Amino acid sequence: MKTALTATNVRVFEAVARLQSVTRAAEELETSQPYVSKQIAAIEEQFNVQLFSRVGCRLYPTRPGEMLHQHTKVMIESLKNAEDMLLSTASLSRKRLRIATTTTGMYMLPEWLADFNGKVTDMETTILVTSGDEVEQRVLSGDVDLGFVAHRPRSRGFVVSVVAEDSLALAVQKDHPLAARSTVRLDELSKERFIVREPESASRALTEKRVFQKHPDWRLRLQINQIDAIKSSVEEGLGISFISKRAIDRELKSGMLAMVPVAGVDLRRPICMLTNSHKFGSKIAVHLAKHIVNRAL
Repeated sequence: MKTALTATNVRVFEAVARLQSVTRAAEELETSQPYVSKQIAAIEEQFNVQLFSRVGCRLYPTRPGEMLHQHTKVMIESLKNAEDMLLSTASLSRKRLRIATTTTGMYMLPEWLADFNGKVTDMETTILVTSGDEVEQRVLSGDVDLGFVAHRPRSRGFVVSVVAEDSLALAVQKDHPLAARSTVRLDELSKERFIVREPESASRALTEKRVFQKHPDWRLRLQINQIDAIKSSVEEGLGISFISKRAIDRELKSGMLAMVPVAGVDLRRPICMLTNSHKFGSKIAVHLAKHIVNRAL
């Protein structure tokens, strides 16, 4: 519904009533005296009422003017609160990061964020570690600003940046007979017990395509949807597993696990950063994305 009172003429009227002067109101509002007078005259004409009476150099609200002034003081305070809310929300948005990543991405994100945090203060970051499918869905829906997956998505709704390369490695217990081998052939693994990720995992999809579909008779003893649990199971000798090299870096350095190269098997894969091609998140997310891409170059 259209109203004769607007945020503009309400601000003008309230300033004149409070300061009792068109000149002082114009100075406070950083506008001209004719503009202020025109706004007051428009209200008076619209409602056929006199809002001020002049005594010397001062303007005093009439009875209708005084009643309107009581309302406009509340309205100005409400507008101020609304402005403060929007400014606060904008400030939080500028320094708010929402990220979704697969497990593999978490082995790189801390380093990227630590370096970036040195350049930005008071940054609030939320990270969701989930499946690749959910990462894609959340980026497309706008629930997160950035997504990280270990494969190239097919949807055209993403801007895709390859920010790192990963490779799956055959991890075995430190005392496993294969641990001392410099390389192994696939046919030598036919009697081994494999620990695998869930079918929705990008790691599982890659190993199925390049290893297990060629050897359907191999035994898959355990299926576990959490990479740390897989590493613990390998350490305990429950089986061997194809795991991201980045995920087992510490275990390899400490000697808890051993990595065995498999001849003729290429399990490399890209780590991709996803953003929504139609809408982007906070400004801070734009800067982080550029930071990560620059590191990848």
